Amino acid sequence: MDHKPSNAPIDDTSSFKSMGLDNDLVENMKNKLGVEKPTNIQSKAIPILMSSINKNVEFDVIVQSETGSGKTLTYLLPIVHRLINITIDIQNNGLLSRSIGTLAIILTPTRELAIQVVSVLKYLINIPPSKFTSRHLNHWIVIGNVIGGEKKQSEKARLRKGINILVCTPGRLLDHLQNTKSFLVKNLCWLILDEADRLLELGFEETLQSIIKILDEKTINSETKNQIFSSSKFWPKRRQIILCSATLKDDVKRLAGYTLFNPIFIGGNDDFSFIEEKSEKNAKFNTPNQLKQSYIITPAKLRLVTLTAILKSTFKQIRNLMNRKIIVFVSCCDSVDFHFDLFMNAGKINELDDENSDDDKLKNNDQSISTIIPAKIFRLHGDLTQNVRTEIFNEFSRSNSGILFCTDVAARGLDLPDVAEIIQYDPPTDLKDYVHRVGRTARLGKEGEAILFILPSEIEYINVLKSQEIFAEPVRVETLLKSLATQNKRNKNEYEVVATDIQLNFERYVLSNSKRTTLAQKAYSSHIRAYATHVSTEKHIFHVKKLHLGHIAKSFGLREAPSNVNNNLVSSKKLDNKNDHKKEKIFNKEKKNSYDDQKNIKKRNFEIMNEFSVGNYGSMIGPTTKRKRKGFLQISKEMY
Repeated sequence: MDHKPSNAPIDDTSSFKSMGLDNDLVENMKNKLGVEKPTNIQSKAIPILMSSINKNVEFDVIVQSETGSGKTLTYLLPIVHRLINITIDIQNNGLLSRSIGTLAIILTPTRELAIQVVSVLKYLINIPPSKFTSRHLNHWIVIGNVIGGEKKQSEKARLRKGINILVCTPGRLLDHLQNTKSFLVKNLCWLILDEADRLLELGFEETLQSIIKILDEKTINSETKNQIFSSSKFWPKRRQIILCSATLKDDVKRLAGYTLFNPIFIGGNDDFSFIEEKSEKNAKFNTPNQLKQSYIITPAKLRLVTLTAILKSTFKQIRNLMNRKIIVFVSCCDSVDFHFDLFMNAGKINELDDENSDDDKLKNNDQSISTIIPAKIFRLHGDLTQNVRTEIFNEFSRSNSGILFCTDVAARGLDLPDVAEIIQYDPPTDLKDYVHRVGRTARLGKEGEAILFILPSEIEYINVLKSQEIFAEPVRVETLLKSLATQNKRNKNEYEVVATDIQLNFERYVLSNSKRTTLAQKAYSSHIRAYATHVSTEKHIFHVKKLHLGHIAKSFGLREAPSNVNNNLVSSKKLDNKNDHKKEKIFNKEKKNSYDDQKNIKKRNFEIMNEFSVGNYGSMIGPTTKRKRKGFLQISKEMY
C-alpha cells in the first residue's frame, strides 16, 4: 500500500508562479498562510481555471477531490488573481469600488464554512506593497458574508454599500435576491457552489434552482458591464460557475445538467474530462493515504467507558505535548449536549447539587473520574445560536488542544488546525459522511488517525467500507480499557474494576439531579430516532430492532431504558379536565414512584454486577423495552 500522503503539496517543478498566478499574491499567501507548494488538485485545476484568460473562452468547472486537499484555495486564487490584474488594467479608480456590486458569490452549506472562507479571503486580499514592481495595488475589494444569525437590516445595509466577494448560505442569499432591491448583482462574474453535494443533501436543490433563475434574469445582457470592463482580458466574458465537492453522485450531476454550461470535470486522481465521461459506477470514496483508520467493536454497555479510555489515554500520553485536538462525532444535538455536560462536570464532585446525600458524595469521591480528561471540552451543533457557534468554532481553531463533541454540522469543509484524531462515536447515517468526517484530520499531507465505534450487530459495515477501498484495522476493547489501570495493576481484574467504577460514577452523576436525568433521557431518545434514519441500503446493518435498549441506555449513564420518556415531560396543566382527574392521580403516583426509585437507587447492590461478564448477560440492568413503530420513524430536527 502506498503510504505517501495523497493530499500533500506536491514536490516537483510545479509551483503557483509557474501556473501564472500573480507574484505578489503568491508571496502574500506564503507569508500569511504558509502555503508554498500546490496540492495535486490545485496543480490540475488552477491552470484550467486560468486558461480561459488567454483563450478568451469561459467554461464551467466541477472540482472533485478528497477532503483536506485545498479545494478552497483552488477556486479562490484564480478569482483574486483576476481582480488584482483588473485593478492594474483599469486605472480609473471611480469604476473600481464597492459600489460596483457583487462580483463573486460563494455558497456554502454551513455558516461555519462560510466564516472560514471569509477568513482565508481576508489574508489573500490584504496584499502589502509590491516587492517585485513599482505598481500600487488599489485595495478596493470588499469581502463579507450573509449567513443569518443577525438582524436582516444589518445585512441589507452591508449589501446596499456593496460587497464585492460575498460568502453566504443558500436560504439567506435567496431571501436577499428576492427582497433586497439594493442588492446589485448585474456584474456578477463567479458563482461558487462549495460542498455542492452537501447543499443538495440538506434540501437546497429548489433554493439553488431559484437562485440560478434570479441571477440569470439580473445578469443577462448586462451591457454596462461589457462597456466598462471590456478593455481588460481578465474580466470574464460570461458568468462562470464552479462546483466543488469531495464526492460526486447523481444528484450533483443533475444539478450540473441544468446549471452548468459545457462543464469540465477535474478530479484529484484523474485527468480532467467532460462531466458526461465520468461514471458514478466507477467512482470511489477517497480518503488520504496517510490517514490511519481503525475500528472497535464495542458492546453498547461499554461504549461510554471505552470512549473515556481513549480520551484519557490520549491526553495522558501527550500531557507535555501541544497541538493535540480530537473531534468526536455523534448523531444528534441532544447527544452532543449530554456528552459535553458529562465530561465537563461529572468529575467536579464537590459541585454536585444538594440533592445528593453525603453517602452519595462519598461514593462519588473516586479519583477515576475526579478529573475525567485533562483537556478543554467544546461542543458544536445546529441548535446553538450563531454567535455561540462562531465563538466555539474560533476558540477551538485557536486552541492548542481540546475535545470537540459535534454533529455532522462540522463534518464538511471546515479546516480546523492540528486535529490529530477523529472519533466516530456514532456511525454516519450515509457512507459519504464517513469520508467527510475523517477528512477533518490528515489534511494537506499531515498525519492523522480515525477510529470508528460499531456494535457487534454492525460488524458487516466493515465490509461496506472495504467495498469502497476504505481499510480499517481492528482494535480490541480490552486493549483500550487496560489503559485505565495503573502500570502495576494491568491484570484483568484490576482494569475491569476501574472501568466499572467509572461507569457507576457516570450513572450516579446522571441520577444525582433531575435535569441531568432529563438531559440523558432526551439524548437517549434522540439517538434512537437518529439510528432509524440510516440510508435504506444499510438498513440490514443498522436497524432499531437489533438494539438492546437497556444497554444503549447505559451508554447514556442511565441504569435502565426509559420506558415512557414522553410522560416525564408532560405538564400536569394538560390534565385539568374533570374526566382526567383519575389519570392525573395515576400520573402523579407514577412520577413519585419514579422519583423514589431514583432516590433509593443507591441501595441496589450494583457493585456486584460484572459489566464484562457476557455470560451473565440476562442479569444486566436495562431490559429491552417495547417500541412503538410510529415513534422510531420520526426524524428529529435535532439531528443536525
